[in-house]
Amino acid sequence: MNSQTHPLTDVKKAPARDVLVVDAPQRWIRQPADLVGAFVAFVSVAGVVFLALYARLTVLGVTSDVRAATSSFVEQILFIPINTVQGLVSFFLPITLILDMLIRRRWRALATAVAASASTVVLVQSSRFFIEYAMRQEWISTVSPLKMFTEPIPYLAVISALLIVAGTYRGSRLVRWGWILTIIVIVLAALQGMNTPPNAVATILLGIGVAFCTRFIIGTLPRRLTGTHLVDLIRRSGIDPVDVIRYDADVADSVSAWTVQARSPIGYIDMSALQRLATMWNKSDDERQVGDALEITEQISTISPASGVNAADLSAGIRSSFPAFRPESVSRMYVVRDIHGETFYVHVLDEDQLIVSVLADLWRQLRFKVAYRENSRTLHDAAQHHILMQLATEDAGISEQLFVGSAHADSSVCIVYRTSSSVLLDDVDGEIITDEQLDAFWQTVQTAHLRGLSHGDIHAGCVRYSDAGLQITQWQAGSIMTGETVRLVDLAQSLAMLSGVVGINRAVDSLSRAIPFERIMSLAPLLQKTLMPARTREDFPKAKDFQTVRQVLEERLPDMGSMEPIEVKRFSPKTIITVSIGVIAVYLLAASVNFEELAAAIKSANMMWMILSFSAGLLTYLGAAITLKAYTREHVPLGQSIIIQIAASLVTLVAPAGIGPAALNMRFLQKKNVATAAAVATVTVVQVAQFVTTILSLAVLTLITGELGSLSMPSESVMIGITVGVAALGSIFLIKPLRRWILRKIQPTVEQIWPRLVWLGTHPQRLLLGLLGSLIMTIAFIACFGFALGAFGYQLPLVTLAVTYLISNSVGSLVPSPGGIGPVEAALTGGLVLAGIPYSVALSTAVLYRLFTFWGRVPLGWIALRIATKKNYI
Repeated sequence: MNSQTHPLTDVKKAPARDVLVVDAPQRWIRQPADLVGAFVAFVSVAGVVFLALYARLTVLGVTSDVRAATSSFVEQILFIPINTVQGLVSFFLPITLILDMLIRRRWRALATAVAASASTVVLVQSSRFFIEYAMRQEWISTVSPLKMFTEPIPYLAVISALLIVAGTYRGSRLVRWGWILTIIVIVLAALQGMNTPPNAVATILLGIGVAFCTRFIIGTLPRRLTGTHLVDLIRRSGIDPVDVIRYDADVADSVSAWTVQARSPIGYIDMSALQRLATMWNKSDDERQVGDALEITEQISTISPASGVNAADLSAGIRSSFPAFRPESVSRMYVVRDIHGETFYVHVLDEDQLIVSVLADLWRQLRFKVAYRENSRTLHDAAQHHILMQLATEDAGISEQLFVGSAHADSSVCIVYRTSSSVLLDDVDGEIITDEQLDAFWQTVQTAHLRGLSHGDIHAGCVRYSDAGLQITQWQAGSIMTGETVRLVDLAQSLAMLSGVVGINRAVDSLSRAIPFERIMSLAPLLQKTLMPARTREDFPKAKDFQTVRQVLEERLPDMGSMEPIEVKRFSPKTIITVSIGVIAVYLLAASVNFEELAAAIKSANMMWMILSFSAGLLTYLGAAITLKAYTREHVPLGQSIIIQIAASLVTLVAPAGIGPAALNMRFLQKKNVATAAAVATVTVVQVAQFVTTILSLAVLTLITGELGSLSMPSESVMIGITVGVAALGSIFLIKPLRRWILRKIQPTVEQIWPRLVWLGTHPQRLLLGLLGSLIMTIAFIACFGFALGAFGYQLPLVTLAVTYLISNSVGSLVPSPGGIGPVEAALTGGLVLAGIPYSVALSTAVLYRLFTFWGRVPLGWIALRIATKKNYI
């Protein structure tokens, strides 16, 4: 090698230096990656068993063909019996792994290995016993293929568990050769027909899953660089540090101080590569090459506790002197001071925490329709993305020149930035921010978007304030090539952030001055809590706060029209509840309906009367919609209200009668920007109006017909019960402390309802319209019930029919069962029997009526609920 081009001549041989390190000591933690690994392993075991059950002929055929094709070859090649090789591997490999842990004094790892091995043996033997027992009992027709799993290989499960606990395939040569030997033994055993591949694979996966579970429960040391290795990593990035102080507030109470005597070179040097080069050059005649290589590779730093240093005070002082916010993708953050007195932020990315970002990204992609952020899958990809985004923003002129350098290792990467003298927007009084600075902020965002850059996580912790204005930092989680929707998310996050700092009015005014009208119209539907960073959600804890921002936008720009939020989630609690309601409804429907009785009743009924009964029942939707519209001060479209009432017929299946529709109506009104108190008042007034209408209807019918029907007086026991109940209620109000407690509880509700009642009193046309809707509902239900009775050739006087229905239905609804299933049918049947209808006809009438007003509405309710969900009515 030419000495003039020797690669080591550019290495800066820095003198040994004492470095003060303030950091949190390494502690055993539960790694999320272990939990993910256990889940994947057990799912894979289930997949292997599934394939063995439903593709057993293929599995056995392939195994037989391979065995037939290779048996003679294996017998000629292998002079040592396979079982001897298996014995050697199963005996010496576990002992070697355990001795390695003892020599390295990995006591906790050794305990984890022992626990994992014991658990694996127990699980394997339990699985064998369960499979053999299932085969003897012949529980299912597919149990016979499980025979191939009745002879699991415990030593394979134990070895795989030990290899997982001992280390990674890449990080340990012993583990690497252990896996290679294990795989060789499995293949040879399969070729000789001593074991089936599904059995071997399932056994190994079982051991891996148990090892990951055990390691997650007990904990393990994180794979990251600390202490001397961290100092060496920072020196490799080009910084000669004097102080390395942990910045993260979440570990402020557990930091300690050490003194590291650093001897490693300054500059980006791959020490492992140099060691290999030193070995190669040692065979050459160039003594200078050998000397330089050995001199560098033998420069090992040492560490010792620092005395007389208050680590907690140093860490707190650093946080107050250099305010910053650690991005979610950064595992650790340090402030470093070098020999020249300059200070730097050092972001450390650790491989053991990368799985958290990956899982968060997968969950975000699964949950949201808008992929506005994306995390890298590997450590080096994440570091490259961080650096690339910083350099791109610096080149676009929207960020200071902060990037200094980086260095990477197998388990950690550090990225060095210059510190900034500006303060975070979190710590700034919004009144000192001028309108010009707000307008300049929006210009910065638009400049980034014109260059194809997006941030994706704009909040008050990543925006700095100085005399020059507001500057966005921490672009690490952003993207370089983004679509319009992602850029609109940036604008929505910025507007929400500024609204929390300078106020909604000023933020909206600055937005309307700086951003074109068309983009404002597009970003308004994205002003929703779901897309906001956690820091912004702290300023706007309720979803209605974002409705306020949209309302202010609507007032400033009246031509915008409706600005309802768009649905950005693939699924949400609302979607899960909707699906759950459907599943539960189908189950309850199938479990509660006596289909034989229903079929017999329908066959014996008159078709014309059935059509009239079903049609009359549909009018109840119109009445309920009119009532809700009449009693709501805000604008409520009648068509949308009808859809909600139809959807309520499905919700009734899983909620006590009356409660489900009321909750759905409240949700509908809230989506129409009706305040919660007003929505509660409106729904309550609707229910009270229905009760009043029922009483008035009975009174009017009695006066017109002049008869009370043929119903008898209640029994003596019922009258006694009613008397006792009235007396109990009266005594409650006679006890002064209890009366005050009740009044104190109901006072907030009365205060909420009273303004709505006052408003209705000043709008008699709304009151009359609401009573008309309630009257339509009552008449429709009574008509449906009467037509159902007429379908079997029976009739009752109008008042008798009305009283029978209203009392029976009310009594049945008092029992808190989903939709009144059971009690309502029984009450309707009993009421008709008391009115003189034969029991068989009464039961058939009740069943037919419930079919038209309850069970038969399930398909209509499901369709309406899907429409309401899709159109964002609820």
